[in-house]
Amino acid sequence: MKKFKEFLEQKMEKPIKLTREDVIKRLEKGEKLENCNLADLDLSGLNFEGKSFRDSDIRGVTLYNESQKEGTNIKNADFTDAVIADPGLEVLFALVNAEGTTFGFTENLLVRRKRQRESGKIPEAADIGGLFNFNGSAGNFKKTKWLNSDFGGGSGYETLFPNADLSEAEITGCDLNQIDFSKTKIDNIKIIDPLTLQGMKINVNQIETLTQAIKLTNKEAQSEFLKEIEAKGSRKALEDFFEIVIAEIKD
Repeated sequence: MKKFKEFLEQKMEKPIKLTREDVIKRLEKGEKLENCNLADLDLSGLNFEGKSFRDSDIRGVTLYNESQKEGTNIKNADFTDAVIADPGLEVLFALVNAEGTTFGFTENLLVRRKRQRESGKIPEAADIGGLFNFNGSAGNFKKTKWLNSDFGGGSGYETLFPNADLSEAEITGCDLNQIDFSKTKIDNIKIIDPLTLQGMKINVNQIETLTQAIKLTNKEAQSEFLKEIEAKGSRKALEDFFEIVIAEIKD
């Protein structure tokens, strides 16, 4: 006779480990790539426009073709709740076309951290809620959405966006501690209710852009930030209120 937990285990879908050839077949059939184990696959050169990778393990995935120096089309794709954080191989999204794509997690990051503290256990990769070792160098991330994510600043495995374009992106409920945007295009970006911006690095030409980007739903905090701007100017307000690091441009 089966025990109750065995019935529960039957209903739990375990991620299916796929090969590159399996992925190609799924694309040909128009199938989704949700809840799949894609870890360590080279998927560069395939067309993932509009595809959903929800709940899939994409640790170590490569979407950059080294020989052709080309990224991959993931425009309007969905990576919500995909497992990304890994201290080993990076998730290589260099030169991708990710315009309109969604990244991040459904669970509020503060709620996640509280739950983890109360459990007293070190979270597994699938429960970190992070983008550690995500390399988006020179990628097109225009109009992307980033939700409830820890960008890994200060960990040595932080998310990288050098020469990338994050114009019109929306970053909501994220930890942006020590993230370097100084070489990233951030025109008309929105940063909504960040957990922290402490140590974030920008350049002097991005001061007004970032000042306009930050939106706080906590009315008291938003009011205080606006007072800081009025009293000290944008640069000092960013430095004092959020502890943002502002770098001078060097030739």
